[in-house]
Amino acid sequence: MNTKQLDAFLAVAELSSFTKAAHSLGLSQPTVTARIKSLEQFFGTPLLHRSAGGTRLTPAGRRLHLYASRIVRLSEFAQRAVCDAAERPPAFVVGAAECLTAYRLVPLIEHMYLRHPSVELSIHSLQDDPVALVRDEAVDCAFFIGTRTASPAGVGHQLLCPEPLALVAHPFHPLVGARAVSTRELTGHTVACIQRGSSYQRGFEQALAGSGTPGILSLGSIEAVKRGVAEGIGMALLPEITVTDELRSGALRRIDWQPPFEVFAQCVWRRDLSDSAFFRAVFDTALQLTAEQAEAYADSQLQAAC
Repeated sequence: MNTKQLDAFLAVAELSSFTKAAHSLGLSQPTVTARIKSLEQFFGTPLLHRSAGGTRLTPAGRRLHLYASRIVRLSEFAQRAVCDAAERPPAFVVGAAECLTAYRLVPLIEHMYLRHPSVELSIHSLQDDPVALVRDEAVDCAFFIGTRTASPAGVGHQLLCPEPLALVAHPFHPLVGARAVSTRELTGHTVACIQRGSSYQRGFEQALAGSGTPGILSLGSIEAVKRGVAEGIGMALLPEITVTDELRSGALRRIDWQPPFEVFAQCVWRRDLSDSAFFRAVFDTALQLTAEQAEAYADSQLQAAC
């Protein structure tokens, strides 16, 4: 079976005529007939009913039609992708949570750009399950924040560093300044978030569920959440690295509440990349950067305590 045979099959199915199909394809009718016969021999069953009134699909032909158009379309996509990219450097696609891209991975991007200029490094914002995206090869690897779990099947997986969380609000929020705020005391206060699908937001909402579900505002981006909360729109649980400047300046204040769960910056990757020198450079650089960032954070906390 080949795409030329499928093109002939699809043309006949659409036009209900061998003659019209041959004309539309710029072929002779015997050529179209031969391709259809080869296809029927391949499957071992008739695909088309031929009659004086025209040509129609058999049940087997209808089943094949569902796949034939997809196969031809994918073949065209593959050809364009290969031919169009023939002169371009290879692309390496990284999926990353917005907060990791902005606050942890910029040095990684700069490092890889300077040392591997021949490889096109593309960063895509994660909107779906990172493990599923890697398994489906939508991305080559993904950096995300999540709870510690068993390594997912079918992909490489590594914890990079703990990702401390901070519950923040406007300086005049009623819970700011209170000591050891309980989960029950959070009841009734609006919560702003980037998106409800993030691991730590799901954990936050689960923790709040036993005390009454608050109003949840999904604002789509870190900057929108920080700006909204700074202007008095509720509170937000965010990775502390994303609000360090705002806490230092006083634009946001921390609510003294400890999440009943811990999350980590993590990486998942396609298993076949384990021998890729470029991926190893990406991964090793990410490990080094997150270790340095975690050490700097620990030092800053120690200095603040003193």
